[in-house]
Parts: sequence; C-alpha cells; structure tokens
Amino acid sequence: MKIRIKGTKNSVFTAFILSILAIFPVSNINADIVHHLHEVEIPVEGQGGEERALAAREALKEILVRISGRAEASMLAEDEALVPLATRFVQQFRYRKFKSDEVIPEAPEGTKPYTQKLWLLFTEKAVATLLRDQGFPVWGKTRPATLVWLVVDDQKQRILIGNSTPHISRTHIEEEATKKGLPFRLPLLDLADQSKVQVTDVWGNFEDTILAASSRYQTEAILVGRIYLSFAKTWNTRWSLYSAGQRQDWEVNNSETLRAALNEGLSKSGEVLSLRFTQVDGSQESDSVLLQVKNITDLKTFNKVIHYLKGLNAVNQIEADQVNPDNVIFRIKTRTGRLGVSQAIALGHVLISEINDPIIRDESVKDNPEQPTVELVYKLVP
Repeated sequence: MKIRIKGTKNSVFTAFILSILAIFPVSNINADIVHHLHEVEIPVEGQGGEERALAAREALKEILVRISGRAEASMLAEDEALVPLATRFVQQFRYRKFKSDEVIPEAPEGTKPYTQKLWLLFTEKAVATLLRDQGFPVWGKTRPATLVWLVVDDQKQRILIGNSTPHISRTHIEEEATKKGLPFRLPLLDLADQSKVQVTDVWGNFEDTILAASSRYQTEAILVGRIYLSFAKTWNTRWSLYSAGQRQDWEVNNSETLRAALNEGLSKSGEVLSLRFTQVDGSQESDSVLLQVKNITDLKTFNKVIHYLKGLNAVNQIEADQVNPDNVIFRIKTRTGRLGVSQAIALGHVLISEINDPIIRDESVKDNPEQPTVELVYKLVP
C-alpha cells in the first residue's frame, strides 16, 4: 500500500502530516475488523511431510472460502493443475499441543488419533492472486457485523441463545465465525433485551420486535434462526437475514447434527453478505476515485482517516491531492471502482456519506474545466 501527499498549498501542515504518519500507530476505529484471516489450525497425528502436505491442502480450502466468501472456492484447492503443492501457499507453519481443556476432534475411522495441531499462515498475496485469476472476489478484513437471534428447540426446552448462554450452539457459532471469518455477534440478553424481546418473538420471527431490539447493537445485518429437533431425530431450520433494508428467507431440513444445521444458516448468510460487499474483478488495472472527507481539522483527525482508508481492502493506493483547513481530497487507486470503495466504507462507522457537494478551497483551480470532479463525499464521525 502506498501513501503519497501532493498538491498541498500548506507545506508546514504537509510536513507535520508526514512526520505524524511515521511515528503514530494505526488509530482505533469502530469498523468490524476480522483478524488472522490467513491462519488455520488443522489436527494431525504426526509431523511427517506427507501428512503436512495433505493438511495444508485441507487448510487452503478453508482459507479460500474465508477470503472469497464463496463455498465453491474450496474446489480450487482440489485442482492439482492450479495447486500442484498447497504448501507453496504457506508462509509459516508450526506444531502446537492441545490445551488441557481443549476437546480433541475425533480422527476418521481407521486412522490414528490426533496428537497435536498444525498451525499454518498462508501468504496473503498468493491466495488473492489464485482467487482473482479464477474469477473469485477477495474479501478484506473489514466485514459486516451480523447479530444472531437464535432459538433452539430440542424437544426438552426452547431456549434463546445469548453471548453467555451455556449451550453447545453458542460454541458452534463462535467456532464457525472463526472458521469463516465472519463477525457474528450474539445478543447480551440482559434486562434491556429481556424487556424488548422474548423467546416467542424470535420463534415467531416478529420482525418489528426483533428489529427494534437489535437497534442498540448497530450491526449491518441481523440473522434470525429457529432450529428444532424433529421426531425423526433430525434438525430442521428456518432462517431470515435482514440486511440493507431487505429480507431473505430459507429453510434447511433433515440435518443430522445441530452443528450441521447451524453451519447451513451461517454459511448461507455469509455468502449473501459476501455477494453484496464484494465484487468479482480479475482486472489488474486500478481505477482512480476522488474522495473528499470533511471535518479533518488537525493532524489527529487526518491520521485517523488516512489509516482507516489504508486498511480498506478496496484501496490499493492513497494520495492526498488537496489539504484544506477543514477537509482533505484523497485520490484513491482501486480495482473495485467507486462502488467498491463506497461499499467498503459503508461497513465501518468512521465516515458518513454526504450529498455530493464537494468543498473546493483552492480558488486557483475553481473554474478550471480540467479540474477533476470529486465522486465521493464523506464527513468524519466525531
């Protein structure tokens, strides 16, 4: 990622900006950032090269789905013409012991029990290149937070799952969130929640009640799940995803386990959100987008915005074309175009979109017909 500053009339301000970028750490922002996207742990029996190669291929499947948001991307790892050796995509690896309180997964029938875990860190650039070359999107670490309202009926009780509920489904949700790189959240179910929503509200999917209770969490999406155990001892599910003013419903029946039933709902919602917030673009050329941010009045706010934009997956390069007393015009280089940049910014809570009425402070270029047009205008959230 390159950052350049040009075209500024205040050289003193520019000098301070350059110095502050060199010494200040990245500012904390309110966007939903998913860390460790390129890391995977796979249970193994030994440390042999052949077993490590097989584990790396399985791990690569998980990484490709996580980074693209598309389940079908896992098939790329099975194509030996595309991936002759999965370990070539690995940047680092090490073996780790299971913790004393950790549940050791069962090994496939006929194989030796697992004795340790293989941790692998995949090379970000190599994974992105493979996906783009095959027509898949690359989903950055800024992702839409999703609030999950879930009721589970196991024929013994009907329970609403919260973030501290001692129920296996909560553990499954947390594990799938990590596996798929999706920031799922469960409600607190504190007194505030209990006064607004009950188990029956979620089970009946009473939309107004659920949406009202969800407003305090300020997530980009809301997933409502109802899971019940049938008399045939299979799990049936009904799901509703609310996002961008739209609702999408689906059902999955006859899942053999509760985990499989949950996985269907979480995977589907992840793919729906991925389709909305990513674009398939195999082009290696970058578009140029002019973006203006208001309320930048000092070095602290400039530092916050430049680091925020730098962290967006849609942004390849940033240039500050014009620094004004209370706003800055940035030139963004991106492969996803204006729409991709605006969608990426919409995921966070740092910049608020404004009417496209840019402030031009440089009077010397005000009436110049060659002066480029600002395409996106935002205001920095205080």
